[in-house]
Amino acid sequence: MIRYLLISAFFSLFISCKSYQIKDAVSVDNSLQFVQNQYFSDSSLDYVYKTHIEIYGNKMGGIFIAKRINDSIHRMVLTTDFGNKLLDFEISESSFKVNFVIDNLDKKIIINTLRDDFRTLLQVNSKVFKTYKRNNEVIYQTENNVYYFFDEFSNNLTKIIKTNKRKEKVLFTFQSKKTTFAENINIQHNNIKLKIDFNQINN
Repeated sequence: MIRYLLISAFFSLFISCKSYQIKDAVSVDNSLQFVQNQYFSDSSLDYVYKTHIEIYGNKMGGIFIAKRINDSIHRMVLTTDFGNKLLDFEISESSFKVNFVIDNLDKKIIINTLRDDFRTLLQVNSKVFKTYKRNNEVIYQTENNVYYFFDEFSNNLTKIIKTNKRKEKVLFTFQSKKTTFAENINIQHNNIKLKIDFNQINN
């Protein structure tokens, strides 16, 4: 009985300590010091999307506008289709400012989750820790266990996976025709009920 308990305890510890692994990915020499997400990098542009959010059973839609206001800070605003403001954040890798949030979303857990999602989405440069290849993908792992997946031929960023070292927490997927703009973006959480869709608004 004691032997069985010891084996079970060891197996549970082994499973809990196992790090996140990308199936069929092969480690290669680092080719970059920093990986770039160029989809929100141009400070001369306003990035405008039709947005749909499902969060804890609540659904809302509107217009998402993001602007890179200097080398480190983005400002993002979410409004209704009629122009009423829902969210207004300023965010960088190390700072976060809430300019406005509606009462329905003014809850610490919601604001912190949105902060982390938008920080990942908008961050331009991230330091590379390891590099992998899988089929036609090049994958860059950052020091905080975020994985950036690029198409080897087009060099387009296709997805970002945030992990808690052992499993996926958040999946960002991108559909893009060029490296500097994504026409469609999806954010899907695996551990909470939150999904955000962004679709390009054609001028």
